[in-house]
Amino acid sequence: MPFYSYSLHIVGETGKLIPLLRAANTDINIPLALALFSWISIEVFGIKSIGLFHYMKKFFNFTRLGSGLKNIFKGKIKSAFGDLFFGAIDIFVGILELISEFIRIVSFTFRLFGNMTAGEVLILVVAFLAPLVVGSVIYGLELFFGLLQALIFAGLTVVWMTMAVTPHEEEHKKEQPI
Repeated sequence: MPFYSYSLHIVGETGKLIPLLRAANTDINIPLALALFSWISIEVFGIKSIGLFHYMKKFFNFTRLGSGLKNIFKGKIKSAFGDLFFGAIDIFVGILELISEFIRIVSFTFRLFGNMTAGEVLILVVAFLAPLVVGSVIYGLELFFGLLQALIFAGLTVVWMTMAVTPHEEEHKKEQPI
């Protein structure tokens, strides 16, 4: 008896078994499309809420580096080195922020794809070992985990969207004492 005999399937043109009841998120294209849509929405809302130049300042912040160069020409060497040092740190942090924006796409995609594929593999293994007894319980758990993954995906999108629409100057103002 073939391994796929416990699930509904059809035989394709090449003679390969194609499952009929398969979770859409176990194909890498659906999680990638969801991740791209979420990422584009986050970027668009961030740019629309605080403006293009303020949003890009999160990635490309050269203000301290510029003030350090100005202080060198003014003769304030001690404050110039501090501003140059922290300006270099701001540039490095901006590069990390830019990389992390694109890593979100990969993170979203493989988090959803990996969890859903693991669930499908678990269903296949349980269906092979104990087809009728444990299978229905595992299907119920997979439905619960699918809903949980949707909640996590939506929650991360909301958190990252909130971070994108928050102006970055407020962070520095909160740290300074009144």
